[in-house]
Amino acid sequence: MKLIEFKQQKEIPGYLTQKSGLASSVVFATIFALLFINIYKPFSSTQWGGGDVTTLEYLLWSMAIVFVGFFVLVISRVILYFYAKRHRMFYWVFVVWIIVEISAMSIIYTSIATLAMPATAGLKDGTQVVDFFWSCFSAIFFVLLIPTMLSWLYLAFWEKKNALQKLENQYKGSDIAVSAVNQPTVVQFKDEKGEIRLSVKMENVIWIESDDNYVHIKYQNQGKMLDYLLRNSLKRLVDDLKDTTIFRCHRKYMVNFDHAVALRKGGVGLVLELDTQPMVEIPVTDTYKEDISLAFMKYSNRK
Repeated sequence: MKLIEFKQQKEIPGYLTQKSGLASSVVFATIFALLFINIYKPFSSTQWGGGDVTTLEYLLWSMAIVFVGFFVLVISRVILYFYAKRHRMFYWVFVVWIIVEISAMSIIYTSIATLAMPATAGLKDGTQVVDFFWSCFSAIFFVLLIPTMLSWLYLAFWEKKNALQKLENQYKGSDIAVSAVNQPTVVQFKDEKGEIRLSVKMENVIWIESDDNYVHIKYQNQGKMLDYLLRNSLKRLVDDLKDTTIFRCHRKYMVNFDHAVALRKGGVGLVLELDTQPMVEIPVTDTYKEDISLAFMKYSNRK
């Protein structure tokens, strides 16, 4: 796996594409839509069906309309969930996705009104059909915007609260970090036979990358990035480096947290940003994400 420099595009928070986030947004939108239709009564809908509609009949009618939108949203958000698992989800992609959802629902509602009740809906020619479509689009946009923002705020609040609580609990009971006074100033790298092949100042080591039966030790010297190829495995190096600021974060990577400047949600998981020029991004797998989050908090506070 080669490291690449991603284009600087803003990604949406990961909790918005998780199952709980997508489910809550659909539920919020459904409830809000039902209330909106029954309170606001858009598109002169009280006149549909001949104009003689009781409150109960209108409620049942609005529930049927909302169910159609709910069905479209569920299908769309399921596809979005699997898409986000395989791709980075940028804000512009999310916005386009929402616009496509609104357009699809507007087309469905317009088609239903045109085919089932053209006279009562006031759809007598093509111009009125187009106007009806844009009225649907505007109303659905409004109906989706408010619950989407509410669910966003709700999820952001709980995400931050749970993350802080979890890190606080881990920080209190974990011994992952070693006191700075006990950490070595020079790290020695041994090959698979136990022979020392490279000694580097701890602060100069940036990251380590596995390559079959070898590892690439990335370190700095006089402002230049150097690569030392060592015959050994990450598994052995984890034991050799247990009392240092170098931690394993992936099956192929170890990172010196003295050079980690940011930990963020990426397209398929957490990503560590290093203070190199150009910037390097290292993936963090689920196996190590809790330890890595704790280590990042520990060494960021220490700097």
